[in-house]
This record gives sequence, structure tokens and C-alpha cells, in this order.
Amino acid sequence: MSTQRSDWRERLHANPSRMEQELAIRLQDNGISYQTQVEIPVTTADFYFSIEPRPLIVFVDGRVHLKTSQMTKDEETRTLLRKKGYRILELPYDNYSDKKRNQLYDEILDALGMKVGENRFAARLRGILTSSD
Repeated sequence: MSTQRSDWRERLHANPSRMEQELAIRLQDNGISYQTQVEIPVTTADFYFSIEPRPLIVFVDGRVHLKTSQMTKDEETRTLLRKKGYRILELPYDNYSDKKRNQLYDEILDALGMKVGENRFAARLRGILTSSD
């Protein structure tokens, strides 16, 4: 069973959704520090922001997460993560579009306490931007 779990994790890491890829590109292009496909004891985060005082975990939920059985499982997992002190941002989407990608990106910025066009120096001081920007 551990081999199956390992293979599953490798496939997941190697095949992020288009939405995840596009969001990662936007985050990187804007110098926002993040980790992707971070393993947390009960799940794998699509995006992980190690900000204080509570890290932010972002789940980019495509169609499979819109099914009732998966929604129930996701809610149980995310409730546990909230109890452990994480902030959770759930970003559901049905189909990829640039408009939806931009909306989800803006939601990430909002959860990070940033605004589009925010002073990059202020964001860097809060540890959201990488020091190279």
C-alpha cells in the first residue's frame, strides 16, 4: 500500500491542473513566495504560504471536488487543518478560463492581505514577497 501511496503522490506532483500551473506562474511572476504540493500530515496542499501567525493553505478544487462525497471528505480534512491552526482558502472552479484564473489569483492575494498593485516593499516586509524582487 505504501508503494501505491507513493506512486499517487508522484503522479499528483508531476501533473498539477492547468489552473494550478497558471496560478503558480502568476505568483512566481509577481515574486510571491509560496510552496506547492506540500505534504501536511492529513493531505497535500496545492499552495502553502508560510506566513505568520498562521500559515495559509490553498486548495484549488476542480470538478472532482464538486461531487458530494468528495466535498464531505474535503470538509472533514479542512476542518481538522483549521483546528491545527492553519488558515484555509478553498478555490472551487468548474472549467479553466483566464477570467476565472484572475479571480482565483485575486482571492489568494486577498487572503494574503495584499491588494493588486500593492507596494511591493510593504509586502516584502510582511514576508509575502521574495527578497529578490
